[in-house]
Amino acid sequence: MNKNRIITILGFFISILLLYFSLKDIQFKDIYVILKNADYRLIFIPTCFILLAAFFSSFKWSKIAGSRVHVKNTFVALIIGLFINNVLPARIGEVVRGYVLSKKEGLSFSLALSTVLIDRFFDLIGLLLITFVFFPKQNLPHQISNAIYLLILLLTVCISVFILFSNKKATKIIVDKLYNTRKPVFEKIGKRAYEIHENLARIKSPLTVLYYIFIAFIQWLCMSAALYFVTLTIGLSLNFFYVPFVCALLNMGIAVPSSPGYIGVYQFVLVYLLTVFDIPKSQGFTTSIFFHASWYIPYNIMGFFFLLKEHIKIKELKKIKDNS
Repeated sequence: MNKNRIITILGFFISILLLYFSLKDIQFKDIYVILKNADYRLIFIPTCFILLAAFFSSFKWSKIAGSRVHVKNTFVALIIGLFINNVLPARIGEVVRGYVLSKKEGLSFSLALSTVLIDRFFDLIGLLLITFVFFPKQNLPHQISNAIYLLILLLTVCISVFILFSNKKATKIIVDKLYNTRKPVFEKIGKRAYEIHENLARIKSPLTVLYYIFIAFIQWLCMSAALYFVTLTIGLSLNFFYVPFVCALLNMGIAVPSSPGYIGVYQFVLVYLLTVFDIPKSQGFTTSIFFHASWYIPYNIMGFFFLLKEHIKIKELKKIKDNS
């Protein structure tokens, strides 16, 4: 049994287990009452904010990839990548993003993939910034507090890696050592490391870095606004200033292995985070379903359309994953 199959099976197991815990002790009649009393006039507003977040993400990525890269191409590549993450196991969406961009812009695949990694780095910084800016004043469970300490450590590591790979001399030392192993895996990592350095060399200006972090912050703030309007639809009494904190931890929490589309993990993490703010499980679970659907459905419809338009086959994408 290969590594990808093990991860896939583990992901499905985790999803089923967490979905069970999300639903445990919930009375379905309570969910029926919540759905009956929901304000459906607001139901499409979250999707509008989510698409706005996707636009900001595409814009940021286009700038990272180079001044000649068109935002419409990064948008198409982003949506296809998100669609693939929703329907295929093993989370190959990031690799697909790089592949689609390389086809549309005439870039090498490895170079395009390195821009994806840098873009995801700024996404993570944006999430961490949201977490600290909207950090609630109330006492939090020790599990959340421990997670915050880990986030601080993660932020420190991210900044250190950014500084390290921005330095040409340091990158050369790392790459040379990787190539000296004469092992294909390490040589491939060395090649990626050098390409990341080349991209970082173009954007190492402090103002440019702050600009990308600001865009990432706005991007996640749009996602937070989407979650807030879902809470209004459901009728939750949750202060808006808690919502970005919840949204940031949710998006970092779904990094664990799961089935395609984060089913189960998404519900568990969001339900748990909302219970911290005294939201009943039935309301939290309903909120998780609405919020999940508000991006899952449009991403899949648009992603499938773009996949057909670009004449890309699923088998082709699987081969790209194996070769990457």
